[in-house]
Amino acid sequence: MLKLDNYFNIKWLVIAVIFTSIIILLTHIPQKVMPPRLQEYGLDKLYHVFAYGVITFLFILSLKESSSLLYALLLFCAILAIGIIDEVTQPLVNRQASLADLVANIIGVVTVLLLFMACKYQFQKTKTE
Repeated sequence: MLKLDNYFNIKWLVIAVIFTSIIILLTHIPQKVMPPRLQEYGLDKLYHVFAYGVITFLFILSLKESSSLLYALLLFCAILAIGIIDEVTQPLVNRQASLADLVANIIGVVTVLLLFMACKYQFQKTKTE
């Protein structure tokens, strides 16, 4: 039987899932209810980059073993799937799905993963010297 606490720090996993749920909820508020400031093209892309970067960071914190490239790839695929589902389901609540939003999500994920992998590599490199 698969035990979550063998692979995840449960506290961080719960925080990551709650934050992700909040982001999904916010991206499914109908457009006509959203403040105009949040709908500015460009600014909303920064929100996507930031939100998915934070989601990625929180899920990295939740992993007990996060140093391998395989974990990074699996995390990327999982969060990419969340981003795709997020965009594809938005028309169900009278929001517009956008490829640009999905690209912004991917940029947020990749940026945090690359920064994390670079920091982890640098830390391991200095530790062995």
